[in-house]
Amino acid sequence: MKQQPTNSERSNLWYPLIAFLIVASVFLALFGTYKIRQHINYQRMIAAQKKFEEENNPVLKHERKFIKQVAQPSVQLYRQDHKVLPSIVIAQAILESNWGKSKLYTEANNPFGIKGTYNGNYIIYETGEYINHKHITEKGQFRKYPNLQAAIEDHNQALYDKFLNRNDNITDYREEAKLLQKNTYATDPDYAKKLIRVIKAHDLEKYDQEAMQK
Repeated sequence: MKQQPTNSERSNLWYPLIAFLIVASVFLALFGTYKIRQHINYQRMIAAQKKFEEENNPVLKHERKFIKQVAQPSVQLYRQDHKVLPSIVIAQAILESNWGKSKLYTEANNPFGIKGTYNGNYIIYETGEYINHKHITEKGQFRKYPNLQAAIEDHNQALYDKFLNRNDNITDYREEAKLLQKNTYATDPDYAKKLIRVIKAHDLEKYDQEAMQK
């Protein structure tokens, strides 16, 4: 008759299996930790590379500089009178002046495309308009300002009086953008959508929040 293994013999059989499982678990834990650290380091490297490229990209540097130039006086002005949201001011400046590259801005400090004269000063400039749903180019008389600060202040009052219906209770840039289009600040049928898109793309709403802080 064949003898059954004793309890001691059964225990001796389990020891190698338990030891193997422990070693395997430790190995998997170490390997998992290594892979996680490797992934984290890779993500850090990508983020550092992206930051370096952004900081040294001439186009992005110009855009950041232009936003800052318009944002600072816009925030200060909104804190004083609560008329036009800074995000709207910045987005309009970006769209109308092509990031400050237009002749109207470089020669007349007019980043908003406001027509007419300013203290008798003006510049003749070609502009695109939508007439009967067709885009045409025509020459017009545009205001010429001594500096950007004067342009922002004049733009602020013009929008408040003529296009925002003296509504100083608007705190949502979407609402303000749609009101500008409704009151035909621009003839472009997609003007409000373009403003909103620019604000979202460049996180310009943060300047509204900054301006509203006491």
